[in-house]
Amino acid sequence: MIVFDTLDNLELYQGISDKILRVITIMDRSLPYDQGPGHYKCPEDDSVIYEIEAYPTTFNGKREIPSEKEYSMEIVLEGEAVTSIDEDNVFVMAPGRFLLLKGEVGIKRKMTRNIEKSVKSVIFRF
Repeated sequence: MIVFDTLDNLELYQGISDKILRVITIMDRSLPYDQGPGHYKCPEDDSVIYEIEAYPTTFNGKREIPSEKEYSMEIVLEGEAVTSIDEDNVFVMAPGRFLLLKGEVGIKRKMTRNIEKSVKSVIFRF
């Protein structure tokens, strides 16, 4: 499953998982914007974890394989990065957009379109 949309529409996806409400609550509190890089747990539900990353984009990016048993949702807080999935789907990750994945897919993150940029993002796992 792949969902790419804007944060304005995140509430529409609550039917996918009840944990999305926790993500909405955390984002509404602006916690990821105020916190530094590191691993965190949702205060109300420790089954929802998130990692804040700060990184420079590169032309090669970084290949990852998310767990097939959990959801992974990336939200870019600052900057812009390109993410590709199985080399076929390419997404420009910018503030206000999210990418929700479930299933084992080949994902390449932290890429740039033209020049290297500094990015801050949060990845929720539930």
